[in-house]
Amino acid sequence: MVTMTLSLRRRRHDLGVPRRVSIETMDRESLLCEAILRDKETERALSLYWESDDETCRRVGWHLVRNTGSLCHIGRRLLELSAPGHALLPPPEFRLCLETEPTDEEQWSAPMLQPWSLILFQTGSMPGHWRLGGAVYHPDHDCVWITTRLLYLNRDKAMARTDEGWVKLGRRMSA
Repeated sequence: MVTMTLSLRRRRHDLGVPRRVSIETMDRESLLCEAILRDKETERALSLYWESDDETCRRVGWHLVRNTGSLCHIGRRLLELSAPGHALLPPPEFRLCLETEPTDEEQWSAPMLQPWSLILFQTGSMPGHWRLGGAVYHPDHDCVWITTRLLYLNRDKAMARTDEGWVKLGRRMSA
């Protein structure tokens, strides 16, 4: 059994078949090339003369995280490499709800989420979606930890619309 495994390894190496490469160890340019090879639609997200800069990585990353499996993982890694401090953020136009502005009442009564984290969650055959988690502070309720789906991120007002309603965003967890 052991000799068979060694011979298979030796044969793979002799035939020039590359060993499995981890997405986490790839650089930006390698990830972009891998994305083009795996998804033909990626070329539409690129300009004709593309460079592996932050803007290109974000555009391709946001395009890829809509998929499942390795494409989603490549997109997540591109977003991590292009974000300051590797802290993920959805695209600026990210909106899964029709109501995009909190009312004055909602701004005043919304609980504070601090510290908070934003993760890109993908499992199985479902495409990736954004989840917001953190400790919720409100004067009328006990402090609890929540993890909920993000529907809209209002960066100007430092608030987020979730499945649970509007929350104020305090300090973010370090990535």
